[in-house]
Amino acid sequence: MRIDTQRFGTLRLNANQLFLFPQGLIGMETLRQWALLPDPQNESVAWLQSASRGDRAIALISPRAFFEDYRVHVTRRELACLHMQPGAEMYVMTTVSGHVGKLTTNLRSPLLLNLSRRLGCQVITSDDQPIQKALPLVSAAAASMVETLRAA
Repeated sequence: MRIDTQRFGTLRLNANQLFLFPQGLIGMETLRQWALLPDPQNESVAWLQSASRGDRAIALISPRAFFEDYRVHVTRRELACLHMQPGAEMYVMTTVSGHVGKLTTNLRSPLLLNLSRRLGCQVITSDDQPIQKALPLVSAAAASMVETLRAA
């Protein structure tokens, strides 16, 4: 599969490298196939690149890298679309937005990825997590993230 993207140029991916989001993402429900790509300049950032829209790429982080007490509280029903099996590996990631000097992440609506089955979903947590939580910019990783997102 060939994907012409704004951020990464032309990508050649196999279908087994894509994640299927059966319900899409909030605000992008029709976009269901996504590639998870590492950022070449910042190991703290990954990009979710749409397979059908080259102009849609979303910056993601592992929230526990910045907020070690972060926990996701969702119902079993919300996890059903991931078809989790015992021993399956799941990633929890959150979106990053903002501008230089003020980056935030959405802890209220994380993305859950079943790595074994290449399935994903975005959920809204059942607890009182913030939609815009400021990322601490004291770390070298966060400072590097500013540069990465500035290029977006």
